[in-house]
Amino acid sequence: MTTGPRASVATTGSPSDGRLRRATCLVLLAAAATLAAGRLPGATGTAALVTLTFGGLVASAVACLRLAGRSGHPAVWRWYAAATLATTLGSGLVQVVFGDAVPPTAGALPGMLLALVPVALLIPGATWRGLPLQLASSLSLFVVACLLCLLTVFVLFHGGDLDAGTTDGATLYALGIVVALTTGVSLLLTTSSTGPLRRVALVVLAAQLANALSSSIGALREFVDPTATDPPAVACAVGVLGFGLLAVAALADRSPAPTVPADVLLSPVGALLPHATALVGGTLLLVSVLVTGELSRVGVVLGVVGLALLVLHQAVAWRDHRALTADLTRSEAYFRTVVRSSVDPVVVLDDQLRVAWASSGVSDLLGRDADRAVGHLISEVVHPDDAPGLFAGLRSTAGDEGPEGRTRTARLQHRDGSWRLIQARVRDLRADPDVGALVLYCRDVSGRRGTDGADVALVTATDPVTGLPTRPELVQRLATLLRDRPCRPTALVKIGVSGLGERPHPAALVELTARFARLLRGDDWLVRSGTGEFSVLVAGSVTDAEAVAHRLTGSVDPDTPLGGLRLSAAAGIATLEDDADAGDVLRRAGTALTSARAAGPGRVRRHSVALLIAQNRRDALRRDLEVALERDELRLVYQPIVDLALHRTVSVEALLRWSHPTWGEVSPAEFVPLAEESALVVTLGRWVLGAATRTVAALPTSSVAVAVNVSARHVRSGELLTDVLTALEDSGLPASRLTLELTESVVLDDVHVADELLALHRLGVRIAVDDFGTGWSSLAYLVGLPIDVLKMDRQFLADIEHDRQRRALCRSVLHLGSSLGMDVVVEGVETPAELQLLRDMGHRFVQGFLLARPLEAVDLPDRVARNAVAPTGLPS
Repeated sequence: MTTGPRASVATTGSPSDGRLRRATCLVLLAAAATLAAGRLPGATGTAALVTLTFGGLVASAVACLRLAGRSGHPAVWRWYAAATLATTLGSGLVQVVFGDAVPPTAGALPGMLLALVPVALLIPGATWRGLPLQLASSLSLFVVACLLCLLTVFVLFHGGDLDAGTTDGATLYALGIVVALTTGVSLLLTTSSTGPLRRVALVVLAAQLANALSSSIGALREFVDPTATDPPAVACAVGVLGFGLLAVAALADRSPAPTVPADVLLSPVGALLPHATALVGGTLLLVSVLVTGELSRVGVVLGVVGLALLVLHQAVAWRDHRALTADLTRSEAYFRTVVRSSVDPVVVLDDQLRVAWASSGVSDLLGRDADRAVGHLISEVVHPDDAPGLFAGLRSTAGDEGPEGRTRTARLQHRDGSWRLIQARVRDLRADPDVGALVLYCRDVSGRRGTDGADVALVTATDPVTGLPTRPELVQRLATLLRDRPCRPTALVKIGVSGLGERPHPAALVELTARFARLLRGDDWLVRSGTGEFSVLVAGSVTDAEAVAHRLTGSVDPDTPLGGLRLSAAAGIATLEDDADAGDVLRRAGTALTSARAAGPGRVRRHSVALLIAQNRRDALRRDLEVALERDELRLVYQPIVDLALHRTVSVEALLRWSHPTWGEVSPAEFVPLAEESALVVTLGRWVLGAATRTVAALPTSSVAVAVNVSARHVRSGELLTDVLTALEDSGLPASRLTLELTESVVLDDVHVADELLALHRLGVRIAVDDFGTGWSSLAYLVGLPIDVLKMDRQFLADIEHDRQRRALCRSVLHLGSSLGMDVVVEGVETPAELQLLRDMGHRFVQGFLLARPLEAVDLPDRVARNAVAPTGLPS
C-alpha cells in the first residue's frame, strides 16, 4: 500500500514577495544597527557591537533551522545553521583561548569550509550527472578567478607579496583559499539553477559574497593594524548581513529539487559567467602590477592555471555541444521513424500557414516533392471555395478542440491539375514551446461517397491520439509479409501496458509512444493495436525481437509514475512462420503476452509449445466453466475466522471450488480470472451469495456470520444490491451477518460504487477491504467510504518472527483499524509463532490453516458447535 505516487511532491507554494521584502528589510536593519553600535564610544560600543554580531549570527542559524522543515531542501538549511554556529563559536573560541596570538579569522575557517556542503547540495543532481566535466571546469575557473581577485586585493592593501611564513600571512592565504572555494561553488550554483531555484541561488551568492567581504575586512584589519583590539564595525555589520541573507534564502526556498535539463550550463549565464569571472581576476592582476610594479609568483601561477582552465573549459563545452548535436540528430531520426510508421502524410504549418515541414507521403498525396513544399503557403493549393472555412478552422485557438484535435476537409490541387478531397486532423501545438506549430495528419478521401452522394472519409486506420497505425493496418501488413515471405526473419512483439484504465489519458499515450519510438530501430514498425496495447514488427531474429521487447518494457517503470499513473508493461513475442496466417500470429503473440503478464511486470515471453498447451487448457476451462454451474461441478467451502478473545469461530469466508470431471480440482487462481473476463462472474457471484447465506442461516447458532468475495464486474454491473437483497430474503439471514469483501481497486472505482456500498451499509451489510495494503491507493478512502473490516494480507506476516519492522507494521494496521472503529482480520496465519505474536499485539480476529482449513458445508455445523463448547481447543 502506498499513499500516492512516490514521485509527486506536495508543495505549499512560494512565499509572497511581501514576506521576502520584509525579511530582507529586517536583515538590513540588523546590519545597520550593528554598524551604528560600532560607532558608539568606549566599552559600551564594543559590548553592543559584539552582542549584536553574535546575536545576529545565532538568530540566523535558528531561523535556518526553523525554516528548513518547510523548505524544498531541508538538509541544506540545517547544514547552513551548523556552519553559522561553527563560524560563530570558532571565532569566539580562538579569541578566548589564544587572545591576540592567533587572528579570530582563523577560528572562523572551519565553519566557512562547512558552508561548502549546503551549497553543493543545492546544485541539482541532474546537473551533476548530466555535465560533470562542465561543472568541474566551471568550478575550477571560478575558484582560480576568485583567488586572483583576493590575492590582488591583499597585495594592493599590503603593498607587496605576502609572507606565508608568518601567522598573519598564513591566515590570509588560508582565508583566500576558503573564500575562493565557497564563492566559486556559489557561482556554480547560480549558473546551474533554473526557475524558482535561481532566485534562491542569487540570494545565497549575495550572502557568500557578504561573508567573504566580512572575513576579508577583518583579516586585513588585523594584518594592517595588529595593535587594534576592538572588532571592526564594518566587518561585523557585513557579516550580520551575509548570515541574515541565508535566512532570507531559506524563506525563499519553497520548491522541491527541480529536474534540470542537461544543457543548463549552456545557457547564456552558464556559458559566460566563468569567462567573465576569469576576466575580472585577470584584470585585477594587471591592475596590481601597474600599482605595485611587481608581479608575484603566486599571481603568475594562478594566471597560467587560469588560462589553461579557459582552454579546458572551451574543450569541454565543445565536446558537450557535439554530444547535444548528436542527440538532436538522433531525435530527428526517431521523429522520422515515427512519421514513417504513420500511414498518413504529416504536414507542419507555422503561424502564417506556411509549410514548415512535410513528410514524404505528401509526394503521393499531391504529386509534389515534400522538400519543395517547404516555405510555400497552404493557400496556394487549396480550392477557393474551401479556403475560408479551412483557414478559419486552422487559425482558431485550441481551446475548444478535444484531445484528439479537430478535423477539417478541403479540396487540394494535385500537380496534374485534378482536385483531391483531403481530410486533415489538426493538432494545435502552437502553445508547445518545443513545437510551436500546427500539425496536420492528412488523408485522401476522394472517390468515396455516402448514400446521398456526398464525399465521406475513409475509415481511418490511424490512431487519432498517437498518430500510429492501428490493428487493421497491422493485420494487413502481417498478411502481406506472410504471403510474400520476407527475405529476412520477422517477429511480432506485443506490448501490454497495465494501469492505463479503460479510457487512457491522451497525454499518457503520447508519452508512451514517444518513449517507444526513441528505443526502436529504423526498420521497426510501431502500431497501437489495442486500448492498452502496442505492437512492433521487428525485422530480424527472435533474439532481436527479445532485445527490442526488453528495451520497451524496461522504459515503463512502475516506480516512476507517468502523468500520475503507475504503469507497468510486459511483452509477448511470436515469429512469422510458414504455417500461420495473420490471425495465428496475433493469437500466439497474445498468448505469450498473457504468460508474461502472469509472470509479473517487465517480463518478456516467447511463444512456445508449452504456452500453446497452456492456452488450450485455458480455452477448454473457459468453455467448461460456462456450464459448470449447470452440471453441479461448483461448490462452496468455508474457512473459519476465529476471535482470539472469545476462542471461537465468529465468521466464515465462503470460497468457491470447482471439481472438473477431467482435470479434477481446478485452482481458483486459474478459473476465477477466466470468469472475470465475461459476465459469467456476475452469475457465479449471484449463486455464491445465495448458497452462502442459505448455508450459514441453517447453522444451529445465530452468532456466526459469512463473508463473500465480490468481483469488480459484479459491483459495476449495478445488480449487486438487488442480488444481496434477494439472497438475504430467500435465506432469512440477517443483513448484519453478511460481509461483502472487495479489493481496494474496486472500492475506489467510481462514485457509483460508493453509492452502492453506502446503500448496502444502510441495510446492515458489513463491508470489508480484502488484501488491504497490497494496492497503490490512498488511505483517504478509509474515512470517506462505509468500511467495517480490514483484511490484512498474508504478505504482512512474512518473516514477522525476525523482522521488527514487519511487527511494527502489523501493529500499526491494528491501531489504524481500531482508531477508525474497524475490525482487522489477519489472513494466512500458519505457524504457532505467528499466532502468538499477533495475540501479543492485541489482534483479535485471525484466519489461516493453523486454525482451520476450508471446510465442506456438511462439516461446518460440527466445527461451529465444537468451538462453542470447547474454546480451549483452539491453538494457544
